[in-house]
Amino acid sequence: MLLDNECILHDVCMYLAAQALGTVTPRAMSQHINEVILPMLQIKGMVLESTAQHWLRFKLGYQCKESKKGLYVGGHEHPDVIKERNDFIEQISNRYEWYVGRIQCSKPWRLIVQYVGQFDGKL
Repeated sequence: MLLDNECILHDVCMYLAAQALGTVTPRAMSQHINEVILPMLQIKGMVLESTAQHWLRFKLGYQCKESKKGLYVGGHEHPDVIKERNDFIEQISNRYEWYVGRIQCSKPWRLIVQYVGQFDGKL
């Protein structure tokens, strides 16, 4: 089997690593193997698209999934993150209350950053 050849496996992995997320296809991979990798290694043969698909799925661990471009899913509004952030702000507020004063603000971290400047990392 061609993929058992360490040189081919290395070159295929290098090719896959250079591809952008969501752009790896069996057709493009088989074309690259046939036009670049095999001739470079002076190996006669051809890799079919179905073979490339098999390699991607079973040998290399890739999964076929729909790629949604431009979709960012952040975790900054999860309940546990909000609680941790509020606890952090509370600790900072308590530590620097003498400095900031008792100014009421809907976003106290802005006041803390404004008056304290760089956070030294110690609570």
